[in-house]
Amino acid sequence: MIDIDWTLYAQIVNFLILVFLLNMVLFKPIRGVLQARREAMVALETDVSGLSGQEKELRGNIDAELLAARKTGLGKRDMLKAEGSAQEASMLDAAKKEAEVQWVAMEKKIKDDLAAAQTALQPQVQSFAADLAAKILGRAIA
Repeated sequence: MIDIDWTLYAQIVNFLILVFLLNMVLFKPIRGVLQARREAMVALETDVSGLSGQEKELRGNIDAELLAARKTGLGKRDMLKAEGSAQEASMLDAAKKEAEVQWVAMEKKIKDDLAAAQTALQPQVQSFAADLAAKILGRAIA
C-alpha cells in the first residue's frame, strides 16, 4: 500500500525541479535549434522560389536572344546566298562571253585555214582529179 508522507511531496518537488531543469537545459535549446532550422528552411525555400523565378526569366531572355540570333543568322545566310548567286551568274556570263569570243576567233581561224588550204590546193585540183579518175577507171586518162 502507498503511504502518503513527506517523501511523496519530496518526490513531487524533485520531479518538478527535474522537469524545470530539463526544460532549461535540454528542451529549450532543442526547441530553439528546431525553430532556427525551421526559419532557415523557410528562408531557403523563399530563396529557392525567388531563384526559380529568376531562372525562368533568364531562360526566357536567353531563348529570346537565341531566336533573334537565329533570325539574324538566317538573314545573313540568305543575303550571302543571294550574293553568291549573283557572283555565280556574273562569272557564268563572263565565261560565256569569253567562250563566245574564243569560239568566234577559232571559227574565223578555221575558215581562214580552210580558205588558205583551198587556195593552195586549187592549182592542183586538175591533176588530183585526173589521178583519181585513173585510179577509179584503172587506166590512164589523157
